[in-house]
Amino acid sequence: MLAKVINEFLGNVEWGELDYLLVDLPPGTGDVSMTLAQSIPLTGAVIVTTPQDVAASIAVKSVRMFQKLNVPILGMIENMSYFIAPDTGRSYHIFGHGGGQTAAEELRVPFLGEIPLDIPTREGGDLGDPVLIGYPDSPQAEIIREISKRLAARISIATRSFQPLNVLAG
Repeated sequence: MLAKVINEFLGNVEWGELDYLLVDLPPGTGDVSMTLAQSIPLTGAVIVTTPQDVAASIAVKSVRMFQKLNVPILGMIENMSYFIAPDTGRSYHIFGHGGGQTAAEELRVPFLGEIPLDIPTREGGDLGDPVLIGYPDSPQAEIIREISKRLAARISIATRSFQPLNVLAG
């Protein structure tokens, strides 16, 4: 069913002029990821993980699946890396520490950065108000901008290698 939705999404939506199209996929190596990778030429995939060992192991499987499908890996991002308590400023690694970076190093793919847990980010997501718009001067927004710059650089490198620039999956 999700594969049909992906095909509908790609074939029947008038996107207009785009610089990038990012497709947020469910974790793992399921039908949706494979359908997307086999349906259109992709510039590359961005793998998002969390610090836990089990999440990093799923990310490793995702990287290997995309590699088998000849989709370049643009990089890996670790989400929910830590939480900074708003009352004390102390950082807490609730889900462990460094799993994404370790997995990226083992797989020899670029590590694009860590995104901490952040209450305004969650609230903005619930309201449809991204943190980059709702809190553009926040540390969280700056982290996301820096990771975005690294990703844009990777896309630039991939497209100079004559990779097709259509969709990013991750």
